[in-house]
Amino acid sequence: MTEAAPVETTLVETRDALGNLVGHMHFANGVPHGEAMQCTPEGTTLLRAMYAHGVLDGPTQTFGTEGAPVQASHYRGGKLDGVMSLYQDGRLAARQHYVLGVLHGESVTYAPSGLVTSRMKMEAGKPEGEAVFMHDGVVTRRVRYARGQFEGETREYDMHGGLAASLPYRAGLLHGTARRYAPDGAVTHERSYKLGKPQGEWRAVEAEAQPGDGARGPRLVSKLEKWVRG
Repeated sequence: MTEAAPVETTLVETRDALGNLVGHMHFANGVPHGEAMQCTPEGTTLLRAMYAHGVLDGPTQTFGTEGAPVQASHYRGGKLDGVMSLYQDGRLAARQHYVLGVLHGESVTYAPSGLVTSRMKMEAGKPEGEAVFMHDGVVTRRVRYARGQFEGETREYDMHGGLAASLPYRAGLLHGTARRYAPDGAVTHERSYKLGKPQGEWRAVEAEAQPGDGARGPRLVSKLEKWVRG
């Protein structure tokens, strides 16, 4: 296989009114081709990018005026392709995966502390499967998606990780029996839905005081639902 001949490029520099270098870019045949860079007059890099035949192709990084990272991504043929990392105040805030311009793969968001605040899977630009939302390392919500819509049971949790509510969905609409739970895991209220429409009001559920009652199961589930780091 014959290797392509190297492309001859011309470096063009950009300067401000005082003559300070504030950027440069490589051109070939009149379009960007190769490395591009922008910076402050003091020399702090604001942008580094790679072009191929006029479109972004390769790693791209942007920075704030103090030099802290803002975004790091990768392009192929002008489209995002690979991991994109977003930063806030220099700290990692989100990490997403793209395939030729479309979100596809795991997407994760982070609190300033570094703890994960959400984790979900994307397929062809839409959420798919289970998504988990957290606060201070404790799960606050679990949602299931199918083709970008709520599908199946959504679970909500209290500040201690105990199950607080369960909501059934079908094709993005509430459908089935929604339940609220007490801190001990017992069901306190129920309400039925049909294709998004409530079938009556919330109904209080009387506790059944029986030896070895069913509340033990929900209590155990609540304990297991607490966020395990990893």
